[in-house]
Amino acid sequence: GGLAGCTGARAGWDRMKGNKGKGGGNGRASCVRMSICVATAALLALITYWNVQFVLERADRRAKEAEAAEGFPRPNHRYRSGSEAVVGAGALLGDEDGEVDLQAVADSAAKSAEAEVASTGASGAGDAAAAGCPSDRRPFHTILTAQSTTYQNWQSRIMYYHFKKQKAAAGPCGEMGGFTRLVAHKKGEPDGLEGEIPSIFVTEYTPEELARFKHFAVMNRPNSVLQMLANPEMMARITEKYVMIAETDHVLLRPLPNLASETEPAAYDFGYMHAGPAHQSIISEIAPGVKWQSVQPIGPSPAIMTVEVLRRLTPKWNEYSIALKLNDRADKMFGWVLEMWGYAIAAADLGIKHQALRHMQCEPGAGSRMTENYVNEYYIHHYTYGSEYRMDGQPQGVNQIGEWSLDKRHYGGAYPPRNLEPPPDSGHSKANYAPRWLCNAWNEASANIPDWPETKALGTVGWRREAATPEQIQNSPLASAIVNTKWNWGGVPGLVFGPAGHLVTPWGEGKWGLLAPKAGGGEQIFVDFASALHNLDVDLAAGTFTSNRVGDGEQVKGQKAAA
Repeated sequence: GGLAGCTGARAGWDRMKGNKGKGGGNGRASCVRMSICVATAALLALITYWNVQFVLERADRRAKEAEAAEGFPRPNHRYRSGSEAVVGAGALLGDEDGEVDLQAVADSAAKSAEAEVASTGASGAGDAAAAGCPSDRRPFHTILTAQSTTYQNWQSRIMYYHFKKQKAAAGPCGEMGGFTRLVAHKKGEPDGLEGEIPSIFVTEYTPEELARFKHFAVMNRPNSVLQMLANPEMMARITEKYVMIAETDHVLLRPLPNLASETEPAAYDFGYMHAGPAHQSIISEIAPGVKWQSVQPIGPSPAIMTVEVLRRLTPKWNEYSIALKLNDRADKMFGWVLEMWGYAIAAADLGIKHQALRHMQCEPGAGSRMTENYVNEYYIHHYTYGSEYRMDGQPQGVNQIGEWSLDKRHYGGAYPPRNLEPPPDSGHSKANYAPRWLCNAWNEASANIPDWPETKALGTVGWRREAATPEQIQNSPLASAIVNTKWNWGGVPGLVFGPAGHLVTPWGEGKWGLLAPKAGGGEQIFVDFASALHNLDVDLAAGTFTSNRVGDGEQVKGQKAAA
């Protein structure tokens, strides 16, 4: 009713102006009515605006729920302030008819919000603004580099499960943005996990190409990033200014903030990568002019940087990794971290200094002493090392498979089973929380991923086997025939069955021993090395053997070396 009388109030206002100085009492009353009308209209406009905003925010919440389920960012929303909407609605009061069109008010507010939606990118800034987040929020896009193998697929699924968990824990103001699994697979073909994990696929090195790199499959990582950067369609999904390079065996302990700055990337400080004078000659061969003092103890993962820095770094990271691998002296010196050295030398050559952070991740094993608070001291648990314990809770020993064993290498061709047995609740194991947390993290992920496959692989108990004793060797025709002999493993020489069950391999020392006789009769031996178990069927007459790896049945052929 008050709004309907606004036309009359305006006419009264006009009369008051015409009766100035002539006792305009009725005009003053009209003025009061006009003021009430304006205030009421403004209030209704504000209520209408917030109703519109409520609808849009509800839609935004549903989009976020879909984003959490699908794992990739949708366009984000940012809304104009209420005062802007009221000003827009108030302008309607001055139309020629003096009538307030409530539908026009609602339409105006809706159009204002829609315009803001259209003008906002997908980096997360819009959601953050709507949630009242700090204006200096700097979201980053996680790029998980991977190959499509059973070994890396189950790790990727665990990693992505915990990424989603920690992103949700961070809330709308967190800096963990979108996620992409960058997969080197055959000719860039999908592998079936893209429905669960947002994935893009690039071409992996062929077996012939990898043979040039001595089958060092990690060389696919810089090559994959190089292909991604060269593909505009792939890069279009990365709307954030920053990116993080992650690995499949990373598990987030807590929400990860953006630790980098625009001018200085952040990376983990690897304690086993510090350069010294002994490295200078190789560094000079690969990158003339670079001094060892400028090479930081960092790798490409975990690392956070701007997309622009990644563009600058990747060509030389790829180039230097190849050059190091093809250099026999460098290959022997840098070993399994060679590609990381390629990245570190490239960064030094380009003058891109990183923040080298010890708290970015941890790499604990059985010998560590991590309290329950370690989950608040680090951001990433990198399970590059196995945890090997005796059942009394004491560490099994260096390069030993434990009576209780949690090691990713056990599952090279088969998924780890669900509901893994936790470590012993005694001795050193009780004081070292990290293996227990990791075991729980694996169990949580496998339990909540609906199609986690059944597996014949062992759990955390049963991997340890005892080396053959001199007495056992003496009493076994097979063992006594192979002791002190040399064999080739898959065409690679250097496998030696030493005395007392001591095994020498091109990949380090191990042990060998006797298994229980097969059901059909006949002896069988085992060889255990590099955290993997192998059962061998030996044909002494032919001088050959067939190895079957425990857990996945992968076969390798062997042949006795010429005397």
